[in-house]
Amino acid sequence: MSEEEKKGGWGAFILGFILAFLVGWYFFSNWFAVPPLYGKLEQPVAFDHVKHTSEDVGCSCEDCHYFRDDGTWSGVPRLEKCIECHEEPQGESPEERKFIEEYVEPGKEIPWLIYSRQPKNVFFSHVAHIKIANMRCEECHGKLGHTRKPPVYVYSRVSRYPQHTVMVMEECIDCHNKHKAKKYCFTCHK
Repeated sequence: MSEEEKKGGWGAFILGFILAFLVGWYFFSNWFAVPPLYGKLEQPVAFDHVKHTSEDVGCSCEDCHYFRDDGTWSGVPRLEKCIECHEEPQGESPEERKFIEEYVEPGKEIPWLIYSRQPKNVFFSHVAHIKIANMRCEECHGKLGHTRKPPVYVYSRVSRYPQHTVMVMEECIDCHNKHKAKKYCFTCHK
């Protein structure tokens, strides 16, 4: 093999490597706001946390997100909780009108997109974190309870899980280290 053929082979190899690197970077990184392997969806209802927790309305977080009598966490409220206040319109908002027409009147549950959806083998106890460890909701959920509109739901087209799920194992471990909490695998993984 001549020297020119060797140089051409190395040039093709380097060019191929760079192209493969760039394609991989594009498809598998978070460099772009929403890489091609991720999809974006809007929540079915543009729920306004600020309006609901304002002095005018006076709801607290615990009015909708509470512990049941058996100690389990209620999570995202069901339609029956919303109907307690919204059987009839409370204002002139087109978003509320849409909500009543599409969900309240037909009695159809709201198909909320859950940002913190976890694999079936992961267990998270709100009781352990809120009641026992005295953590505030904002420590994990950030400013979500202070938004006028839910953030865009970004999910992996491969796994169907949210891109920025609230609970990422590394963050859980960091928090357990910070609070000197136990880290047994079987506590969270069932």
